[in-house]
Formats: sequence, structure tokens, C-alpha cells
Amino acid sequence: MCDIRKQGAEVMTTELYYFTGTGNGLHVAKSIKKSLEAISQETKLIPINTLNLSNVIYSNADRVGVIYPTYAVTAPAIVKSFAKQLRVSPNAYTFLYAHSGSGSTGVAIPVIENILAQNDVRVSNVFGTHFPSNSAVMTYTPEKLSSTLSKAEESVQLNLTSIMDMVSREMPKPNRLKGISYQIVESLGAATENALGFKIIQANDDCVGCSLCSKVCPKANIEMKDSKPVFEKKCEMCFSCINNCPKKSLAFKKMNRKKLLSYRHPEVTVTELMYR
Repeated sequence: MCDIRKQGAEVMTTELYYFTGTGNGLHVAKSIKKSLEAISQETKLIPINTLNLSNVIYSNADRVGVIYPTYAVTAPAIVKSFAKQLRVSPNAYTFLYAHSGSGSTGVAIPVIENILAQNDVRVSNVFGTHFPSNSAVMTYTPEKLSSTLSKAEESVQLNLTSIMDMVSREMPKPNRLKGISYQIVESLGAATENALGFKIIQANDDCVGCSLCSKVCPKANIEMKDSKPVFEKKCEMCFSCINNCPKKSLAFKKMNRKKLLSYRHPEVTVTELMYR
């Protein structure tokens, strides 16, 4: 590993592109921003879901980070679409930061690496953190939730040091065989997703029509009709709607509502997750 931090630079610029549902990725982005601004480095937080992904996205920043969750063992579709459009400066320090609720990021990192490589974007380093799950399948006791958050914060702080110092490492080169294996793993993840009915979300009679689910949906997938949420077909499985529902009235097909411990990262407010 080597330190490629620029020496003698007065001001370095950083752009952090993130996708988040329950705030884990936003917390990571905010933590990086806070640390960099403490040493007078300009940092921008850019929600991926607010970008026009039909156009090429150019970044001239010295440091470029892509922060995102792992859904069904891979990266969210919107992050893959973003990666296809991203272009960075030749000398930029580009890093990926994936996180997951299972402890494994699956193929979420290599699939994005492969996509970026097709755009001649070289990834300098990759990072991962185990956060509490957003899925509501993995139930938590308050004690387990606290322990998982504590360990996650230790991981974030450790990774921050490498990101600030722009520590680079030799990354494995993408190849066709690995690409095929990633596709197989993603197919298995998709099969699991379909079996659990993750994308079939419905409200029960406890819904009061507050529309918060619509406001926190990063994909504008929820429309309020007659004071009830109607779900379209753009769900990314972020489950921001389920975890932020004040009445716990939302659930996906095979979810046990009684065991739901709603989750949003404690350092992220619901207002920060509102897009409408």
C-alpha cells in the first residue's frame, strides 16, 4: 500500500456520491466530509438519486468517493447506472465504500469496479462496513443494535484515516471469468429477493396517510392516492418507507410486522432523507 496524498496542495476538492435509504451511507459521507473540512478541504455531498443518469457525469475533484449499500448481494441498480456515466480526472483518488447489513458486501464492490474500468476510471481503494440491516428480515434487540452500531463506527473511523491520507492499493484487474461469476451470484441474489417479495410493499389499515413514505423514497416510487401510498415499479429495496413509517403500517410480502424494529441511523434525521 502507498500514500498518494498530494503534498503542498493548499485546497483539495472532494466529491462524495452516495445512495442511502436508512442513512447508513449518508452517515459515512457526512463523517468523511466533517473530517476533511476540519483540515480545510472542500467537500461536496451529492445524492446519486438526484442526478440525471441519462447524461455523462464529469467530476474534476481530486478525491471522488462512491458510497452505497449492498442489496441482495450486489450494488443497487441506480448505483450501477451511475457508475456507467461517471468520468473522473486521470489523477483522481477514486474510492468505493460499500456497506451491508449481513457483514458481507457480496459482489457490490467488484461489479462497480468492473463498470468503472470500462470508463477508464481506476479505483484506488475500496472500503466496507457492517451496519445494522435495513431489510427488517434481520431483527435486532436494542442491545444488538447498539453493539452493531458501535462496531460500525469503529470501522468508519478506521477507514476515514485511509481516505483522508488517500492511501491506495493495487486492485485486482477485472476479467471475463470473474464477470461471469458475479452475474451468477447476482442471479442468486435476485432469486432470493423475489422469493421474499422485497418489492411487493403494501400498507395496512394502520396507515394514516401522512405521506412520509413518499417523501423519503429516493426513487420517487410512491404516489399518494386517496391518502394511501401506491407503489410503482422502481423500488430499489432501500426500505426507507418501511423503516420511517411512524405507524409501522408498511411491510413487504413475507415480512413479520410484529418483529419490526424500525431503523434509521441515529446520526441521520428523517428530514435529511426527504427528497420531496
